[in-house]
Amino acid sequence: MTKIRSWLSTAELAAALGITPRRLRDLRKQGLFQLGKHYRIVSGPQSGRPTYQWHRDRCERALEIPMEQREEPS
Repeated sequence: MTKIRSWLSTAELAAALGITPRRLRDLRKQGLFQLGKHYRIVSGPQSGRPTYQWHRDRCERALEIPMEQREEPS
């Protein structure tokens, strides 16, 4: 029996969702996903750019909400 991991890399989640990694990052920048809930930063503070891990189930649920019902980012 294969265990499904909850936290995935950007490339893994994008492939699972059928979108590009760039689109996933754009959705994060637009405020659809929240730090600590939908994604986390796993790279150290000294790294040049952040490395993200994404919570698959939470991201899938966020994408299921129709655009007109989504909360405005704060």
